[in-house]
Amino acid sequence: MTTHSRGVSATIDPVKLDRLAEVAIKVGLQLQPGQDLVLTSSIAALPLTRRIVEHAYKAGAGLVTPIFNDDEMTLARYRFGADASFDRAAGWLYEGMAKAFSNNAARLAVRGEDPSLLSAQDPAKVARANKANSMAYQPALEKITGFDINWNIVAYPDLAWAKQVFP
Repeated sequence: MTTHSRGVSATIDPVKLDRLAEVAIKVGLQLQPGQDLVLTSSIAALPLTRRIVEHAYKAGAGLVTPIFNDDEMTLARYRFGADASFDRAAGWLYEGMAKAFSNNAARLAVRGEDPSLLSAQDPAKVARANKANSMAYQPALEKITGFDINWNIVAYPDLAWAKQVFP
């Protein structure tokens, strides 16, 4: 498997990647036959995310809905986005997630973003964006924190993350 973080490539053992995906679905998430899955992931984690989708369907998932984010697109917002945009979040998206969770969809997040991605950005903008996202996500988050649904988070070792953890 090849992954990239701002143009850098590395190889991850495809057998280990497949095993991680299988364990994430069967053990970590305990996805039930017929259950829908809301799956968020970094584009950097696409190789793992593809395998997770495969294992979800093999486990009998009803519908898997992937939602992706990308470090470069996130940075574009901070570099070029209108100031007022940092007080807003995609409420429609979070409302849809809350509705899916109310209908017993499972939630899996694949985390593979650069942990220091926003360190050089305006901290006030970062705080405002985080606050807006937190407020918009609250109804969906209540389903997760109340353990009303099965959920899990899986880490993906993209290069930016690995460089910080294993310099």
